[in-house]
Amino acid sequence: MTRPLCSQCQYPISSCVCRFVQSVNNEINVWILQHPHEASQAKSTTPLLQLALQQAHICVGEVPGDFSQVTALDPLHCAVLYPSQSATPLETMNIADKSVIKHIIVLDGTWSKVHRVWQQNLWLHAIKGISFANVPRSRYRIRKANRENSLSTLEATAYCLQQLEQLDTAPLFKLLDGFVEVQTQHMPEHVKSRYEL
Repeated sequence: MTRPLCSQCQYPISSCVCRFVQSVNNEINVWILQHPHEASQAKSTTPLLQLALQQAHICVGEVPGDFSQVTALDPLHCAVLYPSQSATPLETMNIADKSVIKHIIVLDGTWSKVHRVWQQNLWLHAIKGISFANVPRSRYRIRKANRENSLSTLEATAYCLQQLEQLDTAPLFKLLDGFVEVQTQHMPEHVKSRYEL
């Protein structure tokens, strides 16, 4: 039996996050290329970004034809967040280089799925790559990551926007903390112990 959903946030009513949502007026457009497998994950943080950011777009797919909205953008004003060898650390970019970026492209999924999307979309390789020199510590503890220094999509996007446009990301982290709260409120203690909650 399908659980009833909140008409606003689209989460189950028992896990509604509406009270934690505060609209964030970001200037840079965020384009999230989401692997189809990730779209069905209950612990994905990507829907939270769409709830809070005024400029956030989710494109689900794997191959170039799935991302026609993004491939139509002017690549000179885009940057893709991916730790390729040619990526420039955000922390080392000057103001002039940052000001050119009007769109950031974020790949969403497990590392193996994200790598596959990267390999299948060679058009991304022609766009300026950005990465993190100093990866912030993740506060999203209810989903295991396969690599150290991993961030949720919300955390990675928030850090990008903070670095590029000095965006106040506190509302995003308030929403993330609220999401964790509602996700864990009915979680058995032995399950919580897996995540060090």
